[in-house]
Amino acid sequence: MPSAPLKNIRVLDLSRVFAMPFAGANLADLGAEVIKIDTCQAQFMDTTRTITGPFPDNQPGELWWEQGGTFQNLNRGKRSLTLDLRSDEAKAILKDLVRVSDVVLENFTPRVMARFGLDFKSLRAEKPDLIMVSNTGYGHSGPWSNFGAMASALEPTHGTGAFMGYMEAGPDGRLTEGQVPNKMGNSYSDFLASWTALGALMAALLRRARTGEGQWIDLAMYQTGTSVIGTGLLDFTFNGRRTLRIGNRHPVWSPHGVYPCQGHDQWAAIAVRNQDDWLALCQTMGNPMLAADARFADPIDRRQHQEELDEIIAAWTSVRTSYQVTTLLQEAGVPAGAVLTAKQVLTDPQHLERGYFETVHNPPEVGLRPKGYVGRGWKFSKSEASIKGPAPQLGEANDYVLGEILGIEPARLLALAADWTIGNTPEGGKAPGSVPLDEQVELGSITAYDTNYLAELPQV
Repeated sequence: MPSAPLKNIRVLDLSRVFAMPFAGANLADLGAEVIKIDTCQAQFMDTTRTITGPFPDNQPGELWWEQGGTFQNLNRGKRSLTLDLRSDEAKAILKDLVRVSDVVLENFTPRVMARFGLDFKSLRAEKPDLIMVSNTGYGHSGPWSNFGAMASALEPTHGTGAFMGYMEAGPDGRLTEGQVPNKMGNSYSDFLASWTALGALMAALLRRARTGEGQWIDLAMYQTGTSVIGTGLLDFTFNGRRTLRIGNRHPVWSPHGVYPCQGHDQWAAIAVRNQDDWLALCQTMGNPMLAADARFADPIDRRQHQEELDEIIAAWTSVRTSYQVTTLLQEAGVPAGAVLTAKQVLTDPQHLERGYFETVHNPPEVGLRPKGYVGRGWKFSKSEASIKGPAPQLGEANDYVLGEILGIEPARLLALAADWTIGNTPEGGKAPGSVPLDEQVELGSITAYDTNYLAELPQV
């Protein structure tokens, strides 16, 4: 990747699970050499390697620790060095590696890195211009700093949970504000932390290029979450009002929501911002006289009668596909979008035209078919960014990192392997169990599954 923006930048990725591993994957896409610090002790391995899945055909294979889809996506393009950091020798090796690296990523609670002697103060002594990203739930200061955190548990603390909720039937049978807070989605806080880390890291690299100085990035995930609820915070600051939990509706615009379309679980989102949008919607539905209905004369009237209005719109959308609804309304200037299922996302013509999914080939022994991995939502006009390869097999870079980069003698490498300080297979542990797909449907873990999905996916 001769024109990759981060060529010659070496990143040590000590992180686990989602937010920082995904940041590291994006750094690899940008040309950085990202070395994932793995371990061959099964009880300490990244859970996305060992239990998360999803696994091909819902069955962990013989090399189950190499096959998890989540691990593959979050660690594509990286190298893997296994170290048992309970060993003083392993910690010394890591510090040697820090001396010839540029960036360290980690996402442990503050006490963990300090206990291992791998906190920023200790590592800066090895590499004065080091840039280190420490991603924690609540930051390295304050009364909650040592609390553990997961994305789903962070949403209540960063405020978004209180803003999210489905509408419920009120005493009169009409829909009213929901009473129960909800999650935003699947680990949304992780994505926010990942993107925030990338922005902060780029700024730190630019500053280092100007001044020669490294720095520590203390990233608190719950604060990155609070940053997305600015409107609600301002409304309370200025007006003392709490934002309503109104699901897909809007506090002012109407109609605003998702409407059923032709086919099973097919929907289209429609957002009418102003009178022009409203008139265009009525015209597109072939019902221009609807605009003259007194119940729907202005946004306030429409919002007060949105249940009646939703029935009218749903009658029009339900005999059309979500793509047809979207195209017709977009051509009329009305904001609309198809609510895509996972299968539709993978076959979406817009994604395919822009080359969003990039084909990744694994070594044959891993037992994974070539697959399209998610890329990036942007393209460079002058620089290269692409997925460099699959996620690394466990310990595949042990010889490269320890032998070539650090110059450790072969005899010492053999000794490290003999006591499991390094390795390329799990010590202990076993393949996770799998729940049959029919049982997953029955349990409510999934809504349905498609036995013929390969035939309809783009060929790679």
